[in-house]
Amino acid sequence: MSNQYEQAHAAERAAAKKMELGNHRVALIIAIVVWVAYLVLPYAGPAQGWEALQLGTTDDGVRISIMENVSAWFSLVGIGVLTTLTVATRRTNFALAAWMMVAISFFISLWSFWFRGSTADSPSIGMWVGTLASLIAFLAYCQVAFKRSPEQVAAAEKARREASKLDQVGILQTEAATTLAPEENPLLIDDRRRQAARRYKKS
Repeated sequence: MSNQYEQAHAAERAAAKKMELGNHRVALIIAIVVWVAYLVLPYAGPAQGWEALQLGTTDDGVRISIMENVSAWFSLVGIGVLTTLTVATRRTNFALAAWMMVAISFFISLWSFWFRGSTADSPSIGMWVGTLASLIAFLAYCQVAFKRSPEQVAAAEKARREASKLDQVGILQTEAATTLAPEENPLLIDDRRRQAARRYKKS
């Protein structure tokens, strides 16, 4: 019975490694597509979105701040890499890491609009699209981050049933130890001498 309990817990842990995306999988795919569009659309002035990945001044003379650069890299890792892996594998670790990355990217990108207001190169459509991609992914992850899959729910229920069985065995053992007289309780009888004599006769 203890072995069944351990197996049930192992099944629950294995189920927890997969995240139930449901219909939000479509939202994550949309976020990936929008992010790819951000890479090729004008970001600020003549610079394209992918150029925000390089710190300093672009070939077209557009200055990229360190915060814009950080946001672009977090977006690359969070959406381009981890969200793609999440959609493909449903791995919980990938999803939670992506959630953190896109959250940071989104909030930093809001600051980037303020920064662009003080420069000669105002935000272009690519900057808006990149922020939208992070927002879509962030909201989708907020919906599924702590949602349990049907497999995980079933495994957790089985683990609870096995734990309940173990509790019942413990209760019965406790009752046997407390209600029977010491000389009648099999848990308290010391029959080591009898067993030794029996082994001696057999030898």
